[in-house]
Amino acid sequence: MAPRTTRPARRARIAVIAALVAFLGVPVVVAGPTSAATPPAPAAPSLTTPVLSARRTPELLRSTIADARIRDAIKETAAKAPENSCLVVANAGRPLISQNPERPVIPASTEKLLTGAAALQGLGATTRLVTVAASGRPVENGVVDGDLYLIGGGDPLLTTNGYKPTFEDPDQVVNDYSQLADRIAATGVTEIRGDIIGDDSRYDTERWVKTWPSRYQIGGDIGPLSALVVNDGQTGYTTDPDAANKQRKAGEPTALAAQTLKALLVKRGVRVTGDGKSGAAPEQRNEIARLESLTISDTVAELIADSDNNTAELLTKELGLQREGSGSTEAGTKAIVDVLHELGFPTQGVSLVDGSGLDTTNRVTCDVLVHALDLLGPDSIVVKNLPVAGQTGTLRKRMKGTPAEGNVRAKTGTLNEVNALAGFATTSGGAHVTFAYVLNGNDPKGAAKLDDFAAVLAGAPDGPPVDQLSPRPPRT
Repeated sequence: MAPRTTRPARRARIAVIAALVAFLGVPVVVAGPTSAATPPAPAAPSLTTPVLSARRTPELLRSTIADARIRDAIKETAAKAPENSCLVVANAGRPLISQNPERPVIPASTEKLLTGAAALQGLGATTRLVTVAASGRPVENGVVDGDLYLIGGGDPLLTTNGYKPTFEDPDQVVNDYSQLADRIAATGVTEIRGDIIGDDSRYDTERWVKTWPSRYQIGGDIGPLSALVVNDGQTGYTTDPDAANKQRKAGEPTALAAQTLKALLVKRGVRVTGDGKSGAAPEQRNEIARLESLTISDTVAELIADSDNNTAELLTKELGLQREGSGSTEAGTKAIVDVLHELGFPTQGVSLVDGSGLDTTNRVTCDVLVHALDLLGPDSIVVKNLPVAGQTGTLRKRMKGTPAEGNVRAKTGTLNEVNALAGFATTSGGAHVTFAYVLNGNDPKGAAKLDDFAAVLAGAPDGPPVDQLSPRPPRT
């Protein structure tokens, strides 16, 4: 005697049959017992779209088709990626291309995405850094009887008008240093009977990361690091801060800041009998005026848009101070990785020795770069200030006249042995795709390869419109 079929088994068999029938695109009809005494029910409209058809989840179907089309469009270009590189492309978190995603690579300036994300989280988007002018004794009748102390707060964007013409991007955001002189004069100070002494004790006194090659200093890739720095620590602006000067070089940033303030005060009619120099402010002091930085949010925006190495390194030291109790690069890089880990980023393989990406011993992965971009989201201050291909920032001269122009927003990374690009692309079909592509090796055509890839990605087709995939109306 054959074993009796149980109800659960029967139901499972019906479900399998229904799924197969639906897959083949015909309506599902499941037979059941009938009775001769029961009249047939009125004819109901028949379903044009089967109950279990993929059409009943149109967005899922569309994204599946879109993913396949984008993947097909870029796979040939992606296949040309050299072995010593990593490449990850994702659509709404769904991986499309993943080549060496966890390989530690030299990131160059794409590392600034991680520094910026950590600064926003670890310091607070609305926080401002403060530069203070103070005296050792109260001001009487407009006279500072003694030294004026200039106490640095880590603001990386203090700038005078004379330095602005040196910017590659004429729209680069700055914090006008002359405002501090205006505010000191506005309190009624007319004379300083002493020196202006710059105090940068907020951070350590290491002006350069020890492993950086000397050519960075000579070539102006980055200025000396200090909690009190004006015009990136460049000489040539202490006599007339508002006049352009081609004769510049890295100097002692704290003393230069003090000397520049003296020139600005004299220009405003304040008599200063002493000189500008560096030193320590007394613990007991009287604040005369202060100049707040831009918010951390706006400072990070400048960091990303202009790939500002000084901004990256000073934010790194501030993170070290706030998170580790030490305003040093070493403490700051540890803080960056810790914050990223707290944010849920995959930090395995991430090893940082600076915050700017200048050092060739830094290591990140394409996986962590894409996670950073996706977790920050397209509305974050970091992503909104990514350079736009053919239009803004470090990409304004690249990819012009290609599908990438206006449709690729990404952070660049360039060193002798690195070419990198990480950001977002809007495809021709309207998909918003996240990507990170880092090439290691001395390849003179590296930037061109990245631009070609970005153009192909931006030109990729998308899935069909959702209304073409939605359930069809029933037949009556």
